[in-house]
Amino acid sequence: MVRYHYAARMLGRLILPVLLGTGLMPGTVPAQVPVHSSVEATVRQWQDEWETVLYARPKEEHADRFRDLLTRLEALEREHPGDAAPKVLRAMVLCTYAGTRIGIGTLDMIETARDLLQRAIALNPRALDGSAYITLGNLYQRLPGWPISFGDNALARQYLETALKLFPDALDTNYFYGNFLLVQGDYAGAQHYLHKADAIPLPASAGVADRQLKQQVQAALAAARAGHAADDDFFSRLLPGWLKSAGQ
Repeated sequence: MVRYHYAARMLGRLILPVLLGTGLMPGTVPAQVPVHSSVEATVRQWQDEWETVLYARPKEEHADRFRDLLTRLEALEREHPGDAAPKVLRAMVLCTYAGTRIGIGTLDMIETARDLLQRAIALNPRALDGSAYITLGNLYQRLPGWPISFGDNALARQYLETALKLFPDALDTNYFYGNFLLVQGDYAGAQHYLHKADAIPLPASAGVADRQLKQQVQAALAAARAGHAADDDFFSRLLPGWLKSAGQ
């Protein structure tokens, strides 16, 4: 299964209150998780819609489209509070909606998204193919740290490694962990996971996000072979430009 997903939560506090409260920390997976296939099927349809807007529609349409998706997801979440999938997608959409805005509210939205992802993991870490772990790992890796935001490479590694344990043969888990190692300067380690990601074929039904991710895999692999970091704007589409710049 090929998927790529994202999102974030919290300014200043690096403790993970929801995970601590449930006893679930990065690297741990509960033995049993609830399954709500009909809800997740709906969420996956809306996820395809979100990806189409993000990658194929004019930017001036994004804010209105994302607001509409958020309204639907909030309603679905109220109807199914114990299902993780609506929380994961709402976090993703919330981050992209934050990317259309500038101001204090932007960080508030990213904080809310991170909280949603933590709660989703506590309910079902496998929801949407482990997207909550992938998203949190990327946000911890790419966001600036204290006092601006909650970036933390150690936690990023834990989340991305857990996603890889859950789905060891998936394109996105191998790519994002390989890319993390690439950014950290571990070129040999990066090549191992990027090679694996590159060898995973795309299904005929692959969407625009999956095709772009496959291109990014090849670019990252070339960078790892050359011994330098890749130019990666794939996940960063989720983050406001000013917030990414603050971490430089």
